[in-house]
Amino acid sequence: MGAGLHAFLDESYGADHYYMAAVVVDDLEYRKLCDGLDRVASTAHEQFNVDPDVGFHAHDIMQGRKSWGVFFAGRSMKPLLLYRAAARAVRESGALLIIEGVDVTRLNNRYKYPDPPYDVTLRHALERVNECAERRELACRVTADFVNDYNQHRAAVEGMCGPGLLDTVQANWNALFSQSDGVIRGMSAASKLPICWRTCTEGS
Repeated sequence: MGAGLHAFLDESYGADHYYMAAVVVDDLEYRKLCDGLDRVASTAHEQFNVDPDVGFHAHDIMQGRKSWGVFFAGRSMKPLLLYRAAARAVRESGALLIIEGVDVTRLNNRYKYPDPPYDVTLRHALERVNECAERRELACRVTADFVNDYNQHRAAVEGMCGPGLLDTVQANWNALFSQSDGVIRGMSAASKLPICWRTCTEGS
């Protein structure tokens, strides 16, 4: 990936709240993250015949999509165990984990023309990523998942980047499943955080 920091961002939302998560790693932590998730994937392949190149996107695991569908015939608990193992690999990599959220109802009530919740949480997450990068005196390359209204969101964020704003953030707007295995591993790590947070705070 090259020297510097890497931030992987993904979102999750329910009826009332919207969350954005960021996983921030340096080169060494990035390798640890990929190695840890590769080991979980290898275990899943050896024990359950899951595709060894499987991605760990949270929705795929918990809804039995793609290779993870093998577990759902008998409502197995194995996806949850593998999900926890993957989350442990993220934690043990030493990555900085960031969560930003917004109460959508309050946002809409407060402003006549509110910004989209995606833009609000993305800005806040990028501000914290920028603070981390400034503390470590490193540039940070950001990869975000592809979403609807892509060009609108891209324009909103690019307007924040530049002298005096998010000086250290270099946006890399790419669709999740068109990237290399390493980027997919990073995005997989980011996908877990907002869902875990929603589960803890909303009980869903």
